[in-house]
Amino acid sequence: MISICIPVYNFDVTELVNELLAQANRLQYPIEILLFDDHSHSYFRNRNSQLASHSLVNYLEFDFNIGRSKIRNRLADVAKGQWLLFLDCDVMVDDPNYLKSYIDNLHYAKVICGGRKYGPKPFRPELQLRWKYGVKRECRSAYARQLNPYSSFISGNFIIEYDTFQRIQFNEELSGYGHEDTLLGLDLKKQKVDVLHIDNPTIHMGLDSNQEFLSKTEEGVKNLTRILQIMPCMRRDIEKSITLLKVFRLLRKIGMLYPLRWVSRVYTPLLRKQLNSSNPSILLMDFYKLTFLAKLYTKGWRAKQ
Repeated sequence: MISICIPVYNFDVTELVNELLAQANRLQYPIEILLFDDHSHSYFRNRNSQLASHSLVNYLEFDFNIGRSKIRNRLADVAKGQWLLFLDCDVMVDDPNYLKSYIDNLHYAKVICGGRKYGPKPFRPELQLRWKYGVKRECRSAYARQLNPYSSFISGNFIIEYDTFQRIQFNEELSGYGHEDTLLGLDLKKQKVDVLHIDNPTIHMGLDSNQEFLSKTEEGVKNLTRILQIMPCMRRDIEKSITLLKVFRLLRKIGMLYPLRWVSRVYTPLLRKQLNSSNPSILLMDFYKLTFLAKLYTKGWRAKQ
């Protein structure tokens, strides 16, 4: 059996769940779908709770938001399947053989990652940054991801053997948004668990506004510094596998830390203005993350290295 684990937050998962149920029915393959709502707005709770009437759906609402890592672990705690398929709630499946592709590959590895893709370019200018960043940085073939299987790990679409997940799980020391998948990938590498990447993507539907994505990106960079504190024994591997940290370390070594701090202090409003425009630059987005990392470095991160 496959337990499909979907943490839900402010998104209507009706279409996604119905598609997964239809595919499983065609395959005559045993599944269960676990929907845990992490304290969404009432509109989404009312919509998604109707799915609980299906015999294969287990729907549960939390009274307060417990966070991205904890809710995924709670989903696994109640799962009955030998395999756990983790999906983000804001994705869609457009391949009628999506479940079959995972099932056909189960005997090849303990962890299988399907990848991610995006739909057409949105018309609304306030959605351009998230869409453009996703297309340029996150949409990669299985071949490209397999070259660095652990650093390419994305938690929004992967299947893992139940026993393997129970040995690792998502690290609940990370709070907020970002890099819980990075940390799980590092744990998989540390325990030498084979990871297979295949071309079986979901479509990322939930596009944040430019301002929301910038705020989440800053939160993600903060989480990246927390990972360095959580896993000091793997600092070198972390810095080698994550491009942002690798570039930052190089710039710091050649004396560019102070210029980055200065740019952060003086030019952040201009950088944010460009990134909030209808034609945001992804290279400037990368540079913005570097300047924000330099700002964090001045606020005590350095002392903990």
